[in-house]
Amino acid sequence: MSDHPSELTGFRNDLPVVSEPPVRLGAPLGRCAEWLKYQSVVWGISGFGATLGGLLVFSPLIDGGTTQLPVLIIRMVLLVSGVIWLLGRLKTGELFLPQTRVEACVALFAGWAILSLVWSPYKNASVQWVLSILSYAALFSMVTHGVRSQVQIQTLLFVVSGIGMFEGLWGITQYLCLNETRAHGTFFNPNFFAAYQAAVLLLTLGLLLFPRFEALPPFYKRWLWCTAAVSLTAFVTAQSRGAALALMGALSFLAFCRYGKKAFVILAVCLSAGLLVPNPLQHRIAHVAEDPYAYTRLDIWKISVVRLLEHPLGIGVGMYKQGSFQDRFPIEGDIIRYRKRPESAHNEYLQIGVELGVVGLALLFYGAGLWTVEVSRLLHKSVEKFDRGLLMGVTAAAIVLLLHAAVDSSFHEPALVILLLFMGGLIHNLYIRSRPESVIWRRIGFSYHPLRAASVVAGAAIIAAICAQSAVAWYAHDEGKHHAAKDDLEGALGWYVYAADIDPGTTGYHDSIARTAMQLYSESGKSEWLVTAAEEEAVVNKLNPLDGRFAFRLGTIYRLIAAQTLTSAQRAELLSKASEAFSEAIQLDPYSPFSYLELAQIRLAEGRVEEALGLLSTATTHEPNFLPGRALLAEQSLRAGIPGTYQQEYAAIKAVRSKYAHRELSETERRFLDVDLYPLGRAVAMELKR
Repeated sequence: MSDHPSELTGFRNDLPVVSEPPVRLGAPLGRCAEWLKYQSVVWGISGFGATLGGLLVFSPLIDGGTTQLPVLIIRMVLLVSGVIWLLGRLKTGELFLPQTRVEACVALFAGWAILSLVWSPYKNASVQWVLSILSYAALFSMVTHGVRSQVQIQTLLFVVSGIGMFEGLWGITQYLCLNETRAHGTFFNPNFFAAYQAAVLLLTLGLLLFPRFEALPPFYKRWLWCTAAVSLTAFVTAQSRGAALALMGALSFLAFCRYGKKAFVILAVCLSAGLLVPNPLQHRIAHVAEDPYAYTRLDIWKISVVRLLEHPLGIGVGMYKQGSFQDRFPIEGDIIRYRKRPESAHNEYLQIGVELGVVGLALLFYGAGLWTVEVSRLLHKSVEKFDRGLLMGVTAAAIVLLLHAAVDSSFHEPALVILLLFMGGLIHNLYIRSRPESVIWRRIGFSYHPLRAASVVAGAAIIAAICAQSAVAWYAHDEGKHHAAKDDLEGALGWYVYAADIDPGTTGYHDSIARTAMQLYSESGKSEWLVTAAEEEAVVNKLNPLDGRFAFRLGTIYRLIAAQTLTSAQRAELLSKASEAFSEAIQLDPYSPFSYLELAQIRLAEGRVEEALGLLSTATTHEPNFLPGRALLAEQSLRAGIPGTYQQEYAAIKAVRSKYAHRELSETERRFLDVDLYPLGRAVAMELKR
């Protein structure tokens, strides 16, 4: 990079002046290397441009970014790029740090996310999200200060349109030829695929509608029109209602900036065509009432607002899913009424508010406001025609992604976040280019010293180790799952222990050890496995005190240990621990009926019938189809002499079983409906004889 800060903020609008590489006969490899170097400079794909291009191509191809290896690759690419840049600055002897209000907001937001680790209840999950946020902050800085020429911008935009074309064609093929209900490309979620296609569509429309006709080469114009057509078709086949709303909002912005008041007519025609002409998206919108989950987002948003008000500092980055067990919502007509819980807010701004509190939300909105001011000033500034087309296309693409984040969890998709940061960073980049005086550069002496260079490399190695830790442990755990699938439980246990040793802060690995130990106990009958399971589940419960499932499993294990040959004092102590665990599970996950049933059985054994009946009554009120609870409640109420229509209750339970008798059930649904009706039927029959 340049030694002078003014060159760091400027652009070269023409192709860089590079002489043809020297031809050296007899050295084909050298000639090839020189030619590649020359082409990389001409096309602007060297340095940070190559890194950004690679990430833009790679991120949509990783099946939603949900696997460990792709995320590790993204982090390592950014880390290596940063280390190379720092070592380059060591060579020049100076370090220039930009100071703009937008970048200050980015830094403060990342700092607040790091600070939230202090009160986060599950540290390991929060650390992973902090690493992602820091990676995204580095990416934004890379776009802002690493893209330094018009040719680089053109090349990167061509990359974005190219990946959009590929994704769009693949999605259309899925819908037309592979009998997919909704196109999704390489994304696991059709809504995310639709948002990506909407961004590519708006980018191409901005480039096409705003510059002069001769500003774009004919081939480039034809390519953009083809890309727009493919993206629009793919968007329709994805059938995303939320993305459609976001597209209408961003398209309105683009139309008003281009056509003024005529945009009303254009938008009305487009909307009418979309609603009247038969198409997959129109069909899905028309049948929204048939979707049982269509309106649950309103309830989730209300819950999120309440959680934000209850925790103004936030519950910790990445903790929304962990703290949502108390916010389950009913799905009427389902066997398990409270099956669903809001694992995400389906509104990224509310989710950020819940996790990072008022401060995090304020920093996000303030940064977005500053970015909006920069867009407004660029719109009112006389810029080159291509720059205006670039400005409008990039802005509209960023807007559609921001709007879609208000109705979905799009910030959880790396490809969408990387695309948004690229678009937003280019706007900030253009603003700095047009107003270099807006940037204050702090010059810091950074002369070369072996110790300083070693510190940079050592620091990078530590960060790389932290990033790799979760990936290596995950693959060890995955290997254990393969062994478990082959009924090699001891082999699976060894891999699970290995994963827990590598990454001891992740609950899933300890939980897998406990589950496998329970299976080994079932096969061998050795009580030592129960002790191992209890120890591991206790570790899990301590690592993540928000998940009621772990407390329930711990209570179940204590009950099994208490059933072994023990002294009465030992049995009483274990049952007391089991009661505490089940009570904790009820507090953490109040809509799951299994903890109520287990605790009620302990209370019945202790002779505390009234308390047991109260627990069963609460469980069956939440889940009317929880037949083990209903049967036990009716039986115990009859024995306790509590008035009730036991014959009707018995008939209702039989009716529920008959209703779902021929339905394919999941394991949890079978546990809901599997009940021995003989004791209740016998008790009812005896009551009728009296």
